Amino acid sequence: MKTLQIILIFSVCILGYSCQTKSGYRWKSSPEGKVLNHHGYTIGVLLRPEEIKGISFTDKIEAMDSTLLKITRTYTASETFDSVRLMLAFEVNSPSHYAMIPSVNYNGNEWGRGKEPKGFKHEDQWWTVSFRATPIPGATYSEGEKYAVALWGENPIRPEDAFSCSIQPEEHKTTHCLIYPEEEMPLTYSARDRYMDGYRKKMSLKKGESKTVVAYLHVTEAKPQHRAMQKFLKIAWQMAENDTPAVYSPEKIWQLAIRYAKESLWVEEGTFKGFSIGLTRDRNAGWIQRRSWKYEIGWCGQNASFANSFLTDYLKTGDKSSLEMGLACLDTWANHAVLPNGLFITNYDIILENSEDRTLDACNLGTAALNYFEAADLVKQCNIERPAYEEVALDICRFVKEDQQENGVYGRGWKKDGECVYREGTVGCFLVPPMIEAYHRTNDKSYLESAIRAYNHYLEQLNEDGFTTAGALDTWCIDKESAISLLRSALRLYRTIQDARYLNDAVHVSYYLSTWLWHYNGVYPPDDDFTRYGYKTFGGTSVSTQHRHIDPYALFWITEWFELSQLTNDPQWKEKALAIWRNGCQLVSDGTLEINGLHRPAGSQNEAFYESNWAYISQRGEKERINQWLVAWPGAFRLETLRHLQDWSVLD
Repeated sequence: MKTLQIILIFSVCILGYSCQTKSGYRWKSSPEGKVLNHHGYTIGVLLRPEEIKGISFTDKIEAMDSTLLKITRTYTASETFDSVRLMLAFEVNSPSHYAMIPSVNYNGNEWGRGKEPKGFKHEDQWWTVSFRATPIPGATYSEGEKYAVALWGENPIRPEDAFSCSIQPEEHKTTHCLIYPEEEMPLTYSARDRYMDGYRKKMSLKKGESKTVVAYLHVTEAKPQHRAMQKFLKIAWQMAENDTPAVYSPEKIWQLAIRYAKESLWVEEGTFKGFSIGLTRDRNAGWIQRRSWKYEIGWCGQNASFANSFLTDYLKTGDKSSLEMGLACLDTWANHAVLPNGLFITNYDIILENSEDRTLDACNLGTAALNYFEAADLVKQCNIERPAYEEVALDICRFVKEDQQENGVYGRGWKKDGECVYREGTVGCFLVPPMIEAYHRTNDKSYLESAIRAYNHYLEQLNEDGFTTAGALDTWCIDKESAISLLRSALRLYRTIQDARYLNDAVHVSYYLSTWLWHYNGVYPPDDDFTRYGYKTFGGTSVSTQHRHIDPYALFWITEWFELSQLTNDPQWKEKALAIWRNGCQLVSDGTLEINGLHRPAGSQNEAFYESNWAYISQRGEKERINQWLVAWPGAFRLETLRHLQDWSVLD
């Protein structure tokens, strides 16, 4: 038996010696391979492999539309090979000004303090990553001097057909690669800031056996602000599988989320009445509320949002316990968390522990302000007076407005005395939506002017860098969560000012968010958690470049994508919103659900789904794709989505 590594890249175009699309893209043979030209400009080459005795191959190139080419490659062995490595690569005839593997690597991941893979090489070896870590199978994207190029593969039908990808920017060229079989080299990024040895899976070819792979090559002219990626992403969505799981009705999802918050998350400790951040495993194979850093106004804890949903539940059902608990939570924070300078203590643990060294972050502050504005309206509908609720929100906005920098930037985090300790990252944009709301409630234009200055700053960062940063508060890296505030701000400014620029911005931000959205359902072995429990990856979103796993956090922007779809008459945003909803409602326990030997309380759902190798194999050697951290925020976000949707039937 022979062992052979083979780099195979192009030989024959079945369509003929020279292939041309209707839009002027033209293939010509050359010693290097098949060269792609457009109106006389050489875009790149589908590389020719070394001549390998014992393996022949053919390529078929089809023009799917004016910018999309489908490459079908078939390898046939005339001898038996014990181990082969196949590569399909397109070499762009230009250095890249921007290179990306969606959800994995944004122009080298140089921003931030995390230890996720930086650059495109490690110790002079190109990084390769499993297609399972990418939201579009094996997608790579680059922007050169004149053209933007994307290459991706076809989702495998069988687990054993898994493959990998790599993007390789150099001084004068950029190479996009699909690699068969699956590998991650030279190391595997295995957990936050941790690595394991790299691996290459084994693929053999028997005599007379063929192996067919399919790749999609998208080429379009480069545009400013990385907007050329929009067409590639729109086409990729049109090709998406759109296979979603059956989930509970919105009515049952509402009931289960309220039940989980009441039965499992409610807590009274000292002066605190509100909601725990979530449940963790105890030593007796049961569940306990987390014992540290456990009471949070927003982000993972979502106390304010839960409270508003409880007030809404009272208005829907007349359940007085919902009213009492919602008010008790909001009153607890309003009575004890407000600081004289207008800031707000974002984690109640600071109060219980009398801590001075904790940071009050922009994500939690923005969430607190926005929810207290909403709470002020909800209590009026309940015929209850709570003027302090609106004042809590306005105090936060006043402080932030006065602290704003000349360039428009807000802060990322402050000490209790008002000293700003961090300003880096897009996360400060979480304060823009409540500033716009403060303008509507006070008619004070200084709030709107402040919001626009901040928004312009954060949007310009996205336009320049091609990514947003630092919204995921347990990381310090490129992420998706920080972009939510940009989307929300753009739509609020559009509603306020009626300037089409903001609507265009909302589309722009939404395409960036789409680079984190799973367009397919991964296929896993029969004994895998995802297979056994029926979890589908389609519609999930990866967290950040530092945390490579799927979660349902995108529930947080569903209503914005429904609105965007209506405003732009573009169905993709509604389709994506529905995919997110159905993905995020999977494996919500009805009280009988058992996963990996543990019964889950009614309404609970875990936070992380490990779709690739990241965290799949724990440091103890365990293999679980579905983690056992029943955090509060997924239920809060499902409730928030429902309370902001007037017609729940759109989710059916």
